Amino acid sequence: MCEALRELFADDLRESREEGIMEGRNVGKREGEASKVIEIVIKKYKKGCSVKETADMLEEPQTLIKQIYDVIGQCAPDYNVEAIYKILLDKTI
Repeated sequence: MCEALRELFADDLRESREEGIMEGRNVGKREGEASKVIEIVIKKYKKGCSVKETADMLEEPQTLIKQIYDVIGQCAPDYNVEAIYKILLDKTI
């Protein structure tokens, strides 16, 4: 019986580990996608595009682009993508 419990716990642990790995990959993918959008928005911001123009170009909601523009303005002239991402993430939590 003890061996059966060990095998059961080992299976559960293996499944949990695999789920954790997949979740980590998904989080990393989302962070990468968000960082890419931020990079593009920074380029549009530097070129002087309006929030509406950028939202239309990227087919994203104006409210999202406005939030990113506001944070970019706070971080100017550094425009650090990681810092901008972290600030935006902190605002949504």
